[in-house]
Amino acid sequence: MKQLRVLLMSLAMFAMLCSNTKLLQGQSDNGTIMGFVRDPSGAVVPNVNVTIRDEATGIERRTTSNGDGLFIVTNIPPATYQVSAEASGFKKFESSHNKLDPNATLRTEVTLTVGQATETVEVTGAATVLQTDQASVQQLITRTQIDALELNGRNPIFLANLQPGVRRSDPMSGLNFGLDSGGFSINGSRSQDNLITFDGAPAIRTRSNGTSIGVADVDSTQEIQVLTADYAAEYRSASGGQIRIVSKSGTSAFHGNLFEYFRNNERE
Repeated sequence: MKQLRVLLMSLAMFAMLCSNTKLLQGQSDNGTIMGFVRDPSGAVVPNVNVTIRDEATGIERRTTSNGDGLFIVTNIPPATYQVSAEASGFKKFESSHNKLDPNATLRTEVTLTVGQATETVEVTGAATVLQTDQASVQQLITRTQIDALELNGRNPIFLANLQPGVRRSDPMSGLNFGLDSGGFSINGSRSQDNLITFDGAPAIRTRSNGTSIGVADVDSTQEIQVLTADYAAEYRSASGGQIRIVSKSGTSAFHGNLFEYFRNNERE
């Protein structure tokens, strides 16, 4: 009888997890690429074949512009993408180096030029000056900053201190590579009110004042996003801010690094 009761409880828990699948899927650092396809006069062009290609891995996603000329590709990981569009009677359009940030929407406008399909119009993507597709207040710490900045303790979570509104009361000498919540106050919040994620997965221990359950390292970290206000409700109930660590995803080419670190703790 006891075994039957345990089995029924296990089945109930499994059913509850399955029912919350949509909630769990929402906690992700994936983003969206969208835009309108227009002709030289500015009129929208429907039924255009649009391809989104990850420039590092070569993975492609394909879609077609709708009757309003709108195309949307959702749930794709942060990376640098090439956007191409093809339609009969127009030159092929290609836009390269379009950077999609974690948990963001990248708007890429496509303008087709009349001509042969064998010809290609190439455009180099540029950073969006003003984010108009979402209200969240957020900043991104890029891989260039991670490489260039010296970091005592080599724990990338402490780079969040670079962002406006983020304050750490402990001195810089207190930085370490151990399990740590960062000790940050984001716009006046307590450290326990903040959320840390690794590739979208929550990485805090609720019974230990928000201490992280793992430690990233600067070599495997691609970028760090700090959300300080007005972020979407799907990113859980953190009354403070969020520190979202995104790891490197690799490329389609074989490569590697060789490095050595030395730290002398002795004092003369």
